Amino acid sequence: MADLRIVCIRKQPSHNDTHHHITQVGIGSDAGYSLLSPVANIIANLKSIVGDTYHVLGPNGARSEVIVRRCTRCANAPEYITTTPDWTKTDNLLSLPECK
Repeated sequence: MADLRIVCIRKQPSHNDTHHHITQVGIGSDAGYSLLSPVANIIANLKSIVGDTYHVLGPNGARSEVIVRRCTRCANAPEYITTTPDWTKTDNLLSLPECK
């Protein structure tokens, strides 16, 4: 079980679309991402007792853990990833840059 950092995201059809969830995340460091992973894999790892854990670092170095939630506005209530609350009002994952 590893503790991995998410450094960028991909949303479809566009990064700024507020009606769609993150589809992939980039895992890496300040140098960029070395692995692009589908959100389904991240969710499976987070739900597994032997799976990896994930976190996001804010611009000031504050750390937020990535967790699984269910969409309350979606008809079929799919699971998605988000971060634990911290002192900022911005969404830690959605404020990450687009994985290029």
